[in-house]
Amino acid sequence: MSDHGHELLFGAFITPSNAAPQQVVQTVRAAEDAGLDLATFQDHPYQPNFLDTWTLLSYVAARTDRIHLSGNVLSLPLRPPAVLA
Repeated sequence: MSDHGHELLFGAFITPSNAAPQQVVQTVRAAEDAGLDLATFQDHPYQPNFLDTWTLLSYVAARTDRIHLSGNVLSLPLRPPAVLA
């Protein structure tokens, strides 16, 4: 299988549960400490049990040093291209 000229990255798909917001941040920090390259959060703005993905990305970015962050499962009808850019 070709790698298409890219290095293989490893990451974590983290559920942004609002029941324990600090646990979400601690999970990302643990992923970073473990040497993972990426942490992602699902974006479901209509799901009241989840933290807001875009606010969470900003907060986690301020609490980490090198791990890459991204939203995934983006809600395209609610996130127009200008917002995603």
